[in-house]
Amino acid sequence: MPIELIKNPLKVCRVIGEEVSSTVVEEDINVPDVSPDVYKILYPSARVIIKDSETAGDKVMIDGQVLINILYAADSEGRPLNCINISADFNQPIEMPGVKPRMKEWIDAVVQHVECKIINSRKVRIRVIMDINCMVEDIFDMELPTDARGSSDIQILKESFNAKELTGLTKDKYTIKEEIEMGSDKPAVDEVLKTDFKASAKNCETMEGKLQINGILCFTMLYKSMDAGSVESYEGEIPFSEYIEIPEAESNMESTADLQFKDCYLDVSENEEGENKKISINANMDLTGKTYKDAEPEIISDLYSPASELNIEKLGYEFNEFMGRGTTSTVLKESINIKPKSPEIEKVCCMDAKVIINEVKVMDDKVAVEGIVDVDCIYTSSFSGEPMNVLQEQYPFKAVLDMDNVKTEMYAKAACKVENISFSVLSSTVIDFRIIINTVVDVYKKKTKKIIGKVEEKEGIVLDYSTLPAVTVYVVGKNDTLWKVAKKYNTTVDAIAKLNKIENPDNIHEGDKILIMKNMRLSGK
Repeated sequence: MPIELIKNPLKVCRVIGEEVSSTVVEEDINVPDVSPDVYKILYPSARVIIKDSETAGDKVMIDGQVLINILYAADSEGRPLNCINISADFNQPIEMPGVKPRMKEWIDAVVQHVECKIINSRKVRIRVIMDINCMVEDIFDMELPTDARGSSDIQILKESFNAKELTGLTKDKYTIKEEIEMGSDKPAVDEVLKTDFKASAKNCETMEGKLQINGILCFTMLYKSMDAGSVESYEGEIPFSEYIEIPEAESNMESTADLQFKDCYLDVSENEEGENKKISINANMDLTGKTYKDAEPEIISDLYSPASELNIEKLGYEFNEFMGRGTTSTVLKESINIKPKSPEIEKVCCMDAKVIINEVKVMDDKVAVEGIVDVDCIYTSSFSGEPMNVLQEQYPFKAVLDMDNVKTEMYAKAACKVENISFSVLSSTVIDFRIIINTVVDVYKKKTKKIIGKVEEKEGIVLDYSTLPAVTVYVVGKNDTLWKVAKKYNTTVDAIAKLNKIENPDNIHEGDKILIMKNMRLSGK
């Protein structure tokens, strides 16, 4: 009778590859007819939106868009601040051997550098250098043999298999629509010069059949006011909470949540008093939730038959076990000074920052993330020749996360986002600032495991014990187990233990003598 393995699936993932692709977007931009000539480029910036991505044969196809904002001093009286906003689409294939369709890709784009040069007063050249970080996972079921049937004398050895199982994965779209009224302390908006959006998932809670994700959307608007064209800024926060349906989720499971912007728009309109103070925000994002549970199934590690020979086929599995997520907030407190001979500070219009990760170190029970923080500050001065100015500096950054059970041989994926920026003008030359940086680290452990996948009874082979001695005395060797001895002599653990009066089959020692009877091999009794 054929031997059938009873199998239960265990969902795990294997990281197929991780690649970083540097991409350059370069455009020549004509100044719109309604805008004044360019006198000086003050602050070019860019953010990247991943519109679509797809895995194919040995590659990942990425479609994205770069949203570019250029703040410049106009070549007109008073050198007023003006802006140019454009977008540029890009297509980026990333080669990655082993990638197949319908695998899961994770994309993150980081703008490394933006530079802008004046070609003439009506044309500028923008160059955006960005890194596209891509990781591809193959999510699959490991078929674990938990029992066997088809033979009455089959002997089975089981072991505990420890793994963290990926129980659920759901990606959902989420939209935030909000209207905010500016307070009386802020002048009305004449023209929006620049907008910036930051969003993060602050925490997530696993529930029965779903995952609750709580986050916050922060926005900053730089604008010209109706009040003599002064440059002002307005900031706001929009908390949000969303449920993602994950049928496999249970309240005691570990979970993670990730957020990716798709697009975000800000419009200003008149309020009931007829002032341009009503802000409408429309933000679209993808939310991805994962749930995990610690699994410890009992699986077959070995089997044999005392009466026949078996052909055992093992399958090799490679997978990456998720060991946990760590988060921490780091405060960067520094001062930024104007350069020698630069115009003195009269008023800070806005401050921006971004984090660029240079290195991720995994150590025992901790992970260190190091990089730099680019800080940019736009300010006004009383010098009529240069009324608008910008300060730019870089500062070292380091975050250390304590994570239990993390070991040096593991590896980590890290992301850093600026959560909040506050500043104060100390003097006409110095600005103090405080930046809160949120760091998220996922740690993985590479594992390999050989698992019995198929068992067949060898046909036409009959075990012949007629020439064997009636009694065999076996001396237990180093690393011997009763299972190994029973399998070697085609009998059973129970038969040996009964004959030799061994109370605990797991407790035998090197040098012990064990009796094996010839009839035990024939009957296994």
